[in-house]
Amino acid sequence: MIDSSICNVSPAEIDCSGPWLIYPETPAEKLIPSFRKHGQLVPVLAVHESGRTLLIAGRTRVSAASMLGMDVLVRYIDASDDISKIVLHLEENATRLMDDSLKLDVVRYFSTRVDASELAKTVAPLLSIKPKSRDMQFWVDWMDLEPQYDEFLKLGHIPLAAVSVLSKLNGDEREALRRFFEKLSWSRSNAVNFLTWLYETSRRENKAVSELLAAPEFESAGESESPKDAVARFCKAAKELRYPKLSELEKMHNKIVSDICAGTKWRVEPVGSFETGEVMIQTRFKNREMMQKAMADLESIAKFSGWEDLFELGRDK
Repeated sequence: MIDSSICNVSPAEIDCSGPWLIYPETPAEKLIPSFRKHGQLVPVLAVHESGRTLLIAGRTRVSAASMLGMDVLVRYIDASDDISKIVLHLEENATRLMDDSLKLDVVRYFSTRVDASELAKTVAPLLSIKPKSRDMQFWVDWMDLEPQYDEFLKLGHIPLAAVSVLSKLNGDEREALRRFFEKLSWSRSNAVNFLTWLYETSRRENKAVSELLAAPEFESAGESESPKDAVARFCKAAKELRYPKLSELEKMHNKIVSDICAGTKWRVEPVGSFETGEVMIQTRFKNREMMQKAMADLESIAKFSGWEDLFELGRDK
């Protein structure tokens, strides 16, 4: 049993390189004024192992003490294995925010140290999620992805939910998709839709995802194209591959509507993806003058013959 009394230890004697130190070190400069005025009020946690002092929690305090030439107040605790060390580290930092980048580091750490069948059960409580939840399954599935995707997740370029599709693809397919996440940041809905449409199209047509991505519509974004526009273009291209008939109907619909509603603020949308033959027309106004203008526009556009083409579009398909 380790003596848990508090000891003074030179910062140079404390090993702060343990892989269980998941949380990043905060700027030590913020602690300097307090250390100078009051000294170190809270001891760091460490274990004594093989003649070394291994830090469990408190890197910022060690750095601040080192900068001031002070000894570090160390409380030695029992943590005989890597699992105990990271659990204590996480508990000590429980009040700090844990984003997806940190959660990824935690799950990766455990994935190399516990059996896959026990991963969710072991890690879920530490991430404050339910072991059988969808999010926990996402993390378990993410462990099978290539390291490059870890970097994309940490950069915020790809959402965790994308693994629901990525896990269905083989390594070559994921490699072909890498370029779409290297420089662009995707929302959850855009990423999942984009990947789902490509996956379903590849299986329907018995084509590799890389073959689908060879189309001109999937060329990398140019310098004049904004990241938002590039993502929208890629999603549109993937949707057209997955739903060619629906996409053609949408193009025809938009062409007719642009002619009917030109010069007005009225919008016309299909109801039920063209399955009902119905459309919905809407606009906005915030005063009586705008309302009267909208009513006059509606009366005018109601006379266009294009409405019949619009109604027939839905009924024909």
